[in-house]
Amino acid sequence: MAMAVAVGLRGGHARARQWRVASASASLARRPRPRWRGLLRRGGTDATRRGRERHSHTLAPLASQRDSSSSSSSSSSSSSLDPIEALVEEAVEVNERLRQKHRQGRHPHRHEVRSGTAIKANVTNVLRMKIKKAKTEDKVWSIILRHERSMNVSLICLAVVRLRRLSKRDHRSKRHDPGGRKLRARGERALESLVKKRMTSMNTKHIATILHSMAALRMPAKQDQKATLTQKLIDRFVLLVDGANGQAIGNMIWACGKLGEYPDPEALEKIVARLLAVSPECNSQNFSNTLWALGTMNQRVSDHTLELLLSCYVCKVRESVPQGMSNVLWAMARLDFNPQSDIFDQIVSELMSRPPEEMKPQDLANAMWSIGRLQCTIDEGSLEQLISSSVEMIEVFNQQELSLTLWGLARMDYRLDDARYKRVLASVHSKCHTFNSQALSTTLWAIGRIGVIPSPDMLFALTEEVALKIKSFTPQGLSNVLWAMTSLSYNPGAVVLRLISLEVSRKSRKIPSKSLASIMKSFALLQYLPEKAVMQNLTESFLATVDTCGPQSICLLLWSYASLSYNPGIDVLDILHVRAASILGDYLNIHLANQVWCYATLSYDPGEEFLSRLIGCFILSLESSSPQALANLVWAVASLGYRLGEGHRAPLLAEVWERASRNEFSGQELTNIIWAFVVMGVGDLGAQSREPFERLWRHTLGEVTVGGTKGRRKQLAQLFHSSLLMEAQGGAEAAVACDLPTSLHQLAEDSWRAIVLKDSILSRFHNDVSRCLDRLGITHQVEELTTNGYLSVDILLTESVVIEVDGPSHFSANTLKMNGSTLARNKLLEHWSYKVVSIPFYGWPSCSEEQEKFLSALLMR
Repeated sequence: MAMAVAVGLRGGHARARQWRVASASASLARRPRPRWRGLLRRGGTDATRRGRERHSHTLAPLASQRDSSSSSSSSSSSSSLDPIEALVEEAVEVNERLRQKHRQGRHPHRHEVRSGTAIKANVTNVLRMKIKKAKTEDKVWSIILRHERSMNVSLICLAVVRLRRLSKRDHRSKRHDPGGRKLRARGERALESLVKKRMTSMNTKHIATILHSMAALRMPAKQDQKATLTQKLIDRFVLLVDGANGQAIGNMIWACGKLGEYPDPEALEKIVARLLAVSPECNSQNFSNTLWALGTMNQRVSDHTLELLLSCYVCKVRESVPQGMSNVLWAMARLDFNPQSDIFDQIVSELMSRPPEEMKPQDLANAMWSIGRLQCTIDEGSLEQLISSSVEMIEVFNQQELSLTLWGLARMDYRLDDARYKRVLASVHSKCHTFNSQALSTTLWAIGRIGVIPSPDMLFALTEEVALKIKSFTPQGLSNVLWAMTSLSYNPGAVVLRLISLEVSRKSRKIPSKSLASIMKSFALLQYLPEKAVMQNLTESFLATVDTCGPQSICLLLWSYASLSYNPGIDVLDILHVRAASILGDYLNIHLANQVWCYATLSYDPGEEFLSRLIGCFILSLESSSPQALANLVWAVASLGYRLGEGHRAPLLAEVWERASRNEFSGQELTNIIWAFVVMGVGDLGAQSREPFERLWRHTLGEVTVGGTKGRRKQLAQLFHSSLLMEAQGGAEAAVACDLPTSLHQLAEDSWRAIVLKDSILSRFHNDVSRCLDRLGITHQVEELTTNGYLSVDILLTESVVIEVDGPSHFSANTLKMNGSTLARNKLLEHWSYKVVSIPFYGWPSCSEEQEKFLSALLMR
């Protein structure tokens, strides 16, 4: 009732009014106080409400003294209010009247000033009490909306803190309440307006409190106003940062991370410098919140500043909760910062020293993910304890925690024992239906990286979930899923692969060229050729950024085309070749060998100049080349129909022999190399130049002689073909030097004849030539064996004239250069005294009359 006394002191007859208010106060004071206040808070019973109305005249001094007409309207409006509401309304009226007098240049009476000040203080106290006692968010929003003009900075902070606390309890119940959402939207707009008006009166503690609560309340950032407000608050905080304490800084930076509005790098350095300056008075949470926010913002301060922050945190790590430690570890991994000291090890050790009941699954999962990402060195005991604790709680892990744990294990290359790994996989299998796309891709990638193949049922369940949620996968997620399938040698079937390929095609414009090449490689390894439209779309997306592609991406794409037997077209290959030629100096030897192997497989002629440059680059780092790269290179050059110059042949042959003597080549690689050197004309060399090759020949015979070699009959057939070519090139001397031993000769000859005598289907082109010969009256035989039975010719005219109908497979696609196999065939036929008449597909006319003229002229030569 002291409030009523203070309010009544204004105008004339002050003493009389004081006496009346004092009497009213005494009468109210005689009533039971606890019962009255309790009923007032609860709304009261009917009797108490009637009693309140009966005593409402005691509040008459609180109303303004106006003329009779205004008094009646004022009393009627205040009669519907409770005493607190009446006091608030009275405060608004008094303060408004005082402001009007100030604007008019009139000086209010001292009693009025004293009365206004008292009312203003009491209004603040009343609103503070109402906010503190509000039981729901709606009540607080209503107070903000109703008393917006009376809210000062401290009340704003109190309101947002109360809203933050109530939101944890009311969030679920208000989620589907349309009325509550509308009230909150209106309240947020009013709150933003209040913050803008009162911003100049705020200190760093006020700003940090408001930002922290805005972040906790998840206030939407759709409107430009709100984003601008947040940035203004941040700028205001930076301006006053020299007066900020550790808690304010920690809360403010944490809020920035949550709200997605960040200070600029210079301001961030200033804020962190202030935190370090007041570090003695800070607690561990201030540092952990700051580090977590830096990780969320993904903004790096200087390494020295980060090191100082971590050092300050480690000094107080014993007072930190497990969540704070895991947040710090997560932030360090997110910032890709691996301190040189043992800071990481200290934090993990402290985390593992806490009782299991204090641990949360998320804390363990974050720690596993962070260690895996940073690849840092951790004490083996602490690491084993962390992994054991994770496995012990694995049944209560959710989808994200399971995927992060597996990802961390995979990155650490930590091999769990079978029992624990099966326990982890069983938990994944039982919960995979709850996994989102990110968890699925992360889990599959981790399982593929670990390399232990799970049960078919689990793989089927995971791929089924992938198919169901395929629309929500990111391009990187799709790439990870395909990579995991190839690593686990698991083919999910054409249906799942088709869904993945269609989704990749739909998102191909957003996929980097490196990921596109990796996806194409996975399709090739899974032996799945996507639809033509998908392949074209993926190719176009790759070519859109071909100017930024590296050697690996180009090689992977070409390798995928070659492995899938897919011809993208000469225009595409030309573009890729131009890019490859421009960055040839950046290629590794494995890329150089793969590039020319793909050209040979796709029948694309890169040109003699390019091949010479490529082989020159390869020889520069010959010793670092893999055996497979060496074999692929020489085979591809021979298949394209080119020969090695002396400057290239000698070092390559010497290196091949050096590797062969160390048994680094497989049997198939050795026979491929032998065939390639023979096709490139090694038999035409002198005896001294052939000497390294003859040593290689004898070594290869020894390898192939060993029984049980995979593909032995194919290797023997290659050796027999090579011996025939050596005889055709170097005569009897070369044939003797590279002859097959008696024990292998018959088996090798039979293996070669099995390939030659294999039934072949005549092409349309072949039939056209045969019919044209019939029209010309020329006797001939189709698919006839040579006299020795070693080759089957397309058309035999006489005992010494053969016609070879050479389709596209005998030439390069872009330059129509005859390939190595066709040149070797012609060399053998000519050595056996046959006249070879070659009819290329690109010269064959379409008209019958023209065909007869063309063929007659060809035979007349």
